[in-house]
Amino acid sequence: MKEKIFTLFLFVLIGGSMSLYAQVLNTGTGVEWGTLGASEPLVLDEDFQGFEFFHSDEMPNDGNSSHSIDPISNDTIFGYKNDTVEAAILGSCCTTVKYYYYQCAFAPEWKTAYAFRDSTDNTTNVSDGFVEISRDYPYGAEPFTVHGWFVVDLRAIDFVEVIQWSHSSTGGNKRGVMCEFSLDDGANWDTLRYQPGNTWALSFTKDPTTGVKTSNGYRCDPSAYGMTWEDGIYTSNVMLRFAEAGGQTPRIHDLKVYGTFVRPTSSKEIDVEELNIYSFNKEINISEPAKVAVYNLSGSLVKSADEATTISMDDMPDGIYLVKAQAGNKLKTSKVLIK
Repeated sequence: MKEKIFTLFLFVLIGGSMSLYAQVLNTGTGVEWGTLGASEPLVLDEDFQGFEFFHSDEMPNDGNSSHSIDPISNDTIFGYKNDTVEAAILGSCCTTVKYYYYQCAFAPEWKTAYAFRDSTDNTTNVSDGFVEISRDYPYGAEPFTVHGWFVVDLRAIDFVEVIQWSHSSTGGNKRGVMCEFSLDDGANWDTLRYQPGNTWALSFTKDPTTGVKTSNGYRCDPSAYGMTWEDGIYTSNVMLRFAEAGGQTPRIHDLKVYGTFVRPTSSKEIDVEELNIYSFNKEINISEPAKVAVYNLSGSLVKSADEATTISMDDMPDGIYLVKAQAGNKLKTSKVLIK
């Protein structure tokens, strides 16, 4: 993950004494997308261009959609709706991830607002087409909207490593976005990235594996041309949720997910209850006794055991490992992060 960080020192002289203040301030159009290796394959590549147009405006620069509340009445055209869509995992004929939309609009061919206005291109890596998420606009009279969200259910992907994604704003700069994650089937959500409009001091990212929160100092000043983001996940059973940050309507243009998807090899393996593999405190845990093999990302076998439920990794360097486990006719292959 790449972030360009600039440190600005402000010297303030008060009453003859000097105080030193430091702030982190990033400029540009977000986090530059890095190049991932063969061990981090692309398993989902979505640009939202395959969706049916559903928006109350006719031009990208006209602002956010309006008149939200579902269900749609016979005599009113609403600008946001609820929907569920499935998208295929790359390399799979039948396994999908699910998108859950609550109060979202769709414009599969539109540019970003200012790229349309100025007859120029979007920011690099920001595609035409987007999902627009409604904001809370409770003025009690038409048009009004409610707080919306867009959930991406990645639980069918065995191990999610990195996500690359982009957003833009609805006809104005300095508008932000938030990405949340859940590791417990949507029961609880935590913030992965919070990027409010031009309030750099509140922006932060959070490491899902350690819980460490880090200020990143990005401002969303150029959001009307589009901004790109890259975030590490490095865990399994992942759900993502995108929403507004700071009260403005965001548009999600792209989502690329890198990780591991183990394609089922037989109906027998699909039908049986699968094993659960996870790591904690430099130890690999398996949900029931199994034959276990642990490989590094170079493909070398580094650990093996029979009838094991735990594998100690204290003597191994931190990093990502591939774990294969078999208990009777139950098979499971998963990546784990050891740190």
